[in-house]
Amino acid sequence: MNWRRLCLVLAVLCAGLASMPPAGAHRLDEYLQATRLSIDIGHVDLEMELTAGAAHASDVFAWIDTNGDGEISGAEGEAYARQVLRSVVLKVDGYAVPVTLAGSSFPQFRDMRLGVGTIRLRATAKVPSAGAGRHQVSFFNTHRLESSVYLVNALVPENPRIQLGDPRRDAGQHGLTLDYTVIAETPSRLDRSFALLAGLAMAGWLLWRFGYALTHAAALLERWWCGSSSN
Repeated sequence: MNWRRLCLVLAVLCAGLASMPPAGAHRLDEYLQATRLSIDIGHVDLEMELTAGAAHASDVFAWIDTNGDGEISGAEGEAYARQVLRSVVLKVDGYAVPVTLAGSSFPQFRDMRLGVGTIRLRATAKVPSAGAGRHQVSFFNTHRLESSVYLVNALVPENPRIQLGDPRRDAGQHGLTLDYTVIAETPSRLDRSFALLAGLAMAGWLLWRFGYALTHAAALLERWWCGSSSN
């Protein structure tokens, strides 16, 4: 093989590799919205990552940069984050619970144009403390249905008292419904020690009262016996 042919082969290989999409990349014209739920006894936390494909980045950036100055200000970012959260519905045991924004970060437009700029939102929802037994959480996202694809998952709980069931998703993965179980709390060593001391104190008090009653009865009996004998 001469040098000219070798260079031609290498050029073809390089062109082919350059045209291949990176592993794990989504389509250029999609707006990927991925949500992770973290369930605890008194709250449910949300982590949302929104990534626009390169062909869709200008549209998404324009939705956020409302004054068109080419920058996402803090106020513009917060306004868009709240708009996203208004498009989601979170329910616990069948009742909708309000979702509160806890934090957000926004990429530069140059990163969005490359399809690698990700918007990250953190939110939380306070829920009535779940008692022991079975419960259910459901989540549904309708933000920008016309151009989006969705993913939603539940993280493994940090609280060992919570056990997750199998998730159920709709065909488009807009939402997720999940049954979970809260295990009854095991009394701590301190609680057990306190209960034992309280029980011993109660037993001692009962023995003292019973002993006092027996002593008093014996004294009365002895007094009666002595009186009877003298007569």
